[in-house]
Amino acid sequence: MAFQALMRRYAFAYTASHDFSQLASLMVDDYVLRMGEHEIHGRDTAYRAATQRQFDQFPGLGFTVHRLVTNGERLALVFTEHGASRRHGGRLAAWRGVSLYRWDGTRLLDCRVEQDYFARRRQLTDGVPDPVGAPGHDPWSTPIEPENPAALESVLDWLRAGGLDRAPIDRLDDGSLGAAALARPVLTDARHTVLDAFSAGALVPFAVRVDGVYDGGLPELDERRGTPASLYCTGVAEHRVDGGGGRRASVRLIEAVTDRAGLVRRLTSGRPHGK
Repeated sequence: MAFQALMRRYAFAYTASHDFSQLASLMVDDYVLRMGEHEIHGRDTAYRAATQRQFDQFPGLGFTVHRLVTNGERLALVFTEHGASRRHGGRLAAWRGVSLYRWDGTRLLDCRVEQDYFARRRQLTDGVPDPVGAPGHDPWSTPIEPENPAALESVLDWLRAGGLDRAPIDRLDDGSLGAAALARPVLTDARHTVLDAFSAGALVPFAVRVDGVYDGGLPELDERRGTPASLYCTGVAEHRVDGGGGRRASVRLIEAVTDRAGLVRRLTSGRPHGK
């Protein structure tokens, strides 16, 4: 349970406490954070500076973990960050995220994460914060589940075939809040590239990039229809096998978070793919 114990310290001793003195024991020197098209290299340089900006904006930033998935070598968190924004007169916001980690058996090597900054912007604009979901009962005691090649291959096939495009809307971003929060970008002629994935029993955390042509869904991008675009996503899916004699397999999306705010930024800046 060493990985779970490390992430418990990451959640409480560092993230929720804003205590940078913990970094050296949690991450290697050349730690890498990947979010959307961005790669931030260096624990004590670029990473710390980026995190400090977040803490400066949200001085009381909280970190609530809803689910932990691990096979002992890899680990993923489903979480919500929440707090009051100093830049917005103390307005409150809560935004979901899914993060995938690697470690060397002692410290974290890298992380790929997406956070729903699009929903955060909505809340800070209208002044109505989203609820913070219930924390996991005890994510730090989540048992290690062995790698499952069949589950991994099943979810990879589902992702590459555009399974995310057909997933229930309440499993994506803030879709569980209903029509009031519903804003989904539509990409046609979509190609789905898996950036990372691992299995832990029946669960498969993943990161994917969807490349296509923007075809609406976000009001602020109405004039960008027909523009090439990319949307990044991290999530957790479940490989399911029915109990019948046919042993038919299916995939269920548990939760996923996309970088809608990044999509808006890329299209309005004239860099649709970010690179």
